[in-house]
Amino acid sequence: MDRKSVKALIKWNKDPSRYADNEWLRDIVANFGGIKDKKFYGDTWTVLVRITKYIEGTWDTYADVAFIVDEAPWQLLVTGYSFNLWAGKDIATVTIV
Repeated sequence: MDRKSVKALIKWNKDPSRYADNEWLRDIVANFGGIKDKKFYGDTWTVLVRITKYIEGTWDTYADVAFIVDEAPWQLLVTGYSFNLWAGKDIATVTIV
């Protein structure tokens, strides 16, 4: 899959070793707002994540992150911008590098 993506550092809330590296993970939501009582407030977009490198001794990884639609807020994905990943619960914090 040839897709526009950005480089990111991901701090996972649990061990990400169950995810394959260099394969696009699907069904993950980028939460640009907040969550209260299991409801999203603010913008959410489905994203793809491809782990490119595990950082030894941590649960952190480097990854490519991509929106699945062109209408998504690509302009937000600049160096230093952070957002949470959601897959039924918060699973990680992404920081664009």
